[in-house]
This record gives sequence, C-alpha cells and structure tokens, in this order.
Amino acid sequence: MRELPFDDVTVLAEGLGFPEGPVAMPDGSVVVVQIRKGVVVRVADRGDITTVAYVGGGPNGAARGPDGNLYICNNGGQTPEHRCDPCIQRIDMVTGEVAELYRQCDGRALSSPNDLVFDETGMLWFTDFVGGAIYYASPHGDSIVCAIDGVSGPNGIGLSPDRRVVYWAQTHTRQVMRRRLAGPGQVIESPGCSIDALVRNGRVDPDALVVGLPGAQELDSLAVEADGAICVGTLVDSGITVVDPGGFVREKFVLPPTLSDGAVTNICFGGPDLATAFVTLSLTGRLISCRWPRAGLRLAFQD
Repeated sequence: MRELPFDDVTVLAEGLGFPEGPVAMPDGSVVVVQIRKGVVVRVADRGDITTVAYVGGGPNGAARGPDGNLYICNNGGQTPEHRCDPCIQRIDMVTGEVAELYRQCDGRALSSPNDLVFDETGMLWFTDFVGGAIYYASPHGDSIVCAIDGVSGPNGIGLSPDRRVVYWAQTHTRQVMRRRLAGPGQVIESPGCSIDALVRNGRVDPDALVVGLPGAQELDSLAVEADGAICVGTLVDSGITVVDPGGFVREKFVLPPTLSDGAVTNICFGGPDLATAFVTLSLTGRLISCRWPRAGLRLAFQD
C-alpha cells in the first residue's frame, strides 16, 4: 500500500467538538456536525462559523436531501446535557427548525444511527452502528425498512456510481463491505455476510467483502470517487484509505506531522470540479480541505 501526503492542505476551522459529517454546500460553504456539542454548524469559505441548528444528542452523519434540507443521523449522545433518543432528524435549512423522522423500525428502536446517503429516488440509506443494521427510509418520515441485518458495527455508507451497489465500512473488523442492488432499495438476496449468517447457513456471501485492512486501521465514514473507488476515513493509524472495488487498496493519504490526528473520520467532495476534499480531524477538532487527485462522485441532490 502506497502512503501519500495530503496535497495543498488548508485548515478551514478549529475548535470544533468532534466534527464529522461534512456536507459541501452549493455556496462553497461546508456544513459539519459537532458530536460532543449536539450542534450543526456552517463553515464559510473564509472560515467564519455560524450555527445551523441545535439538534441535541450526538449528531453523527449528515446529507443534503431532495428538498434541499439537511438530514442527520443522531446517535443519541453520550453526555447528560445533550442526550436524546437515537433518531433520524431533518433540519429546515431556511428556518433552522428540527424535525424528528424515525426512532424505530417495526418496533425495533434505533440504537446509534451513524451515517447516511440518498439515492436518486430521494430515499435514504443509513447505518445503525450499535444496532448492527442498515435501513432504507423515506425522507418524509412515513416509510422505513431494515434492508440488511446482522452487520458488525456499520459506520460509513455510500453508493456506487451506477447506484447498483451499496457500500459500508465496518469499524472494528476494519472491512469495507457491499451488497448488490436489483433496484432502489432492493438488496439482492445472498447467503449472508455476517457471523450470524455463517452459523445459520454454513456459508457466507463471497462477494460481500471488498477488502479488509490489517493492524490498527479501524474504519469510519466514506465517500465514493467518480471512478467508483471508495475513500474511507481511517482511525488510529490514520488517514484516508482509497479502496478499489476490485478488492485491493490503491493508496492511503496521510496528514502532515503538524496536523497529526488519530481520528480522520469523514471525507466529502466539493468545488466546481468535485476535486476538493473536505476532511474532518475529529480528535483535534479541525475541518480541513485539500486537493484530491481525482474527482469525487456527484451525490444525488448535490447542486
């Protein structure tokens, strides 16, 4: 695996309370969540920080929806002053009003919603880290199904350029996984991709594993490049690891020593050519930008 330095790094914001979930906005600003403060903020291209909304709990992942509003995976938080029920929330980007969409699915409470991505139909995929499941839901709060169950610590989630594959990162197993789709929200049946499935069926889906990383390289959120490569935030031995869908690691981008951080958690792409990467350094509370060698995949509803 080649290790390469981040290119042309700029620190956009500091002093954030465990930032994650960056979203590149049409005006050039970046919205990020602050897990430890229960708040969502906007970082302007000049570095000015303004509050979008206080959502409580632990806002973890964020994505722009078909209505232009912001959707949040809230893990519930860990401190009494910000604690709330784990849920999916929507923030009106004009008024700042916060609405709760989902706390449960078919009587099963959400445990720790972590990250989300919209497909081209306007539906959203999201991971539940503690609950070990991946859900598919409407942005209107009226329809949710458990699409994939028995997953080990699912964290970041993304879709392939043709929208026929859903990818997710498993933090503690250090694996990037996938399931193929017959259509929006339609997971193609397979023998299973978990230890539980192995016990039940005596076999696993050989196509489910994209790649596993060795050593102290736990995985966090992810974004997909225009060519289909998966860029995964990597913890401890930190950086952004670029995984080829063919099942190998292309390269790993690492921070300069002056910005050392053991929790490079999230990446998103923006700028006019989608070749500017916005990356959260969560332990040191920074949001940085850097030049990426290839264009990122334009997300559904990313203007």
